[in-house]
Amino acid sequence: MRILGWLSATLILMVPLSSTMAQSGDGFVDVTIGIFVHRPPAPVVANNAQSPTPIVAEPKQVEAVRTAETRFLPMYLRYSIEQAGNFGAVRVLPVGDNGAELTISGEIVRSDGAILELAIKASDSTGRVWVDRSFSGSAIASETLSGDAIAEDAFAGLFAEIVRELQRQLAVLTAEEVSRIETVALLRYGLALVPPAFAPYLAEDTNGVTTIKRLPAADDPILSRIVGIREREYLFIDVVDEAYGRFYTDVKPVYDLWRQFQREQTDSTSARTERELAARSDFARGSYRALQENYNNYRWAKLQELYVDELGEGFTNEVEPTQLQLEDSVFRLSGTLEQQYREWRRILAELFALEFQ
Repeated sequence: MRILGWLSATLILMVPLSSTMAQSGDGFVDVTIGIFVHRPPAPVVANNAQSPTPIVAEPKQVEAVRTAETRFLPMYLRYSIEQAGNFGAVRVLPVGDNGAELTISGEIVRSDGAILELAIKASDSTGRVWVDRSFSGSAIASETLSGDAIAEDAFAGLFAEIVRELQRQLAVLTAEEVSRIETVALLRYGLALVPPAFAPYLAEDTNGVTTIKRLPAADDPILSRIVGIREREYLFIDVVDEAYGRFYTDVKPVYDLWRQFQREQTDSTSARTERELAARSDFARGSYRALQENYNNYRWAKLQELYVDELGEGFTNEVEPTQLQLEDSVFRLSGTLEQQYREWRRILAELFALEFQ
């Protein structure tokens, strides 16, 4: 079993810069989810306070799984939010989006197959914090009524709790507040591209809260160009999101099995410890139980090696080059998704700068 490559696409983008105007007040808030990060393990305090605490690097296999989780878990959160039906477009991006309406970041505090703990922060474009706390849950086998394997996860309850918290925050917003979130997001996107032109429209206080000082005219040519650039970026964002979707589908069976064997290994170790404590000694060398323990440990090691290799391959593969055409110009992007996305942003910024002159 080998995980398929992520992305091979040729896009033809022919959207004129001034063809689209801002569309605010649709009643939905778009969501941008960033790649999660792993919280570094707490250092072990040495017995001698004067001696430095040794830092033990994780095995490469474990590191591969940790990298996998930083992309897998945001994708499952995305599917959970989409199923709720209360939000607009939900996307997972490898880099920050300065024009996002609602941004969600996550830190993986604990993930051992049996327990998952995530520190989630969600804030909208105005700086209002929706969620900023940890969510924890134990693995429970789940199966959806629809039979959709994508929606099934041992920690579905934890993600459902996150979605409910987001829904509670969304429910208290008025239509005017939702529209303001959309407008500020667009103005912030313009501010990143053309600071002198958009700085007069926004103000940010010491707490990071952004307010609108005034609005550009509806027929403002710079605003029209900003909207056009944003639409072009959305097209590539959708390609990135589709790549993550294919990746999620490919690695989910492997990751689920890895989680399952993690739980089995933990249960086996706990049971052995209890038996040893009860017997006050290890199993006699050569006994049936000792041989069984050795076999189980060997089996676990080989399975772990197999599944982690599959996960590692899926996350370390370089993305195939992407070719994009803007009107009469063709651009070829290469590297990882993050590298391609950054390069695409740079190209769009240069194109805007040329037209803005």
